[in-house]
Amino acid sequence: MQQRTIVRSLTTNDGTLVAMNDGTVAWRPLEGRPTRTLLEGLPTVLLALRGPMGPIDSAVIGTADGEVVVLTLPRLEVVAKFTLKSGSIRAITLVEEGAFHFLVGTQHGAVWSVCDHRAERAELIFSIDGPVSSLRIEGELVHVRSGWIHHVRAWDGSSHDIRNTAESYTTRKQRRLRDTYFLPYPA
Repeated sequence: MQQRTIVRSLTTNDGTLVAMNDGTVAWRPLEGRPTRTLLEGLPTVLLALRGPMGPIDSAVIGTADGEVVVLTLPRLEVVAKFTLKSGSIRAITLVEEGAFHFLVGTQHGAVWSVCDHRAERAELIFSIDGPVSSLRIEGELVHVRSGWIHHVRAWDGSSHDIRNTAESYTTRKQRRLRDTYFLPYPA
C-alpha cells in the first residue's frame, strides 16, 4: 500500500487546497465539509481564483501531462480543461478577471495563452530558452523567469529585456576538500 504525499498546497483565507502524488486534489475549507477529486495527471501548479462575491470559488491546476484544469470550489467539478502538447505545466497566471483566460508556462519554455471564450482555446505566444519558473503580467509586458534569467516580453513575443539576475551576487571562493581542518587524534 502506497502512502500519499502532498506535492503542492495552497493556503487561503477560505481554506486549503492540497494536491497529492497520486493525482488526488482535496479542498479543506475553514467552514464546511472537505471534498476531494482525482485528476488524471500529477498536479504541478495550483492557482486559486476569487469569485465576484469575494470568496474563492475556483481553482486552476496544471499537471505534468500538460493539462490545465479549472475546478469549482468547494465541489471540485471540472469547469474547463485545456490540453497543451508542450510538456509539464510550470507556471500559471490570470490574465483577465472574471474570465477563464490564463498565461501558462511549460518546462520546455513555451508560454501559452489559454482562454475558454475563443475559437482557438490554446495559442502559443512565444518561447524562451529553458523552463519557465514563474510568470507575471505588468501592463502590456509579460515577465518570465527561468531560474536566474529574467525575460521581459511583449504580447507578440518581441523581447524588451533579458537579464541574468545572478550577476549582481558575489561568488565566494569554495573551500577545497584538501583544505579542510586537520584535528589530531584524539580530538
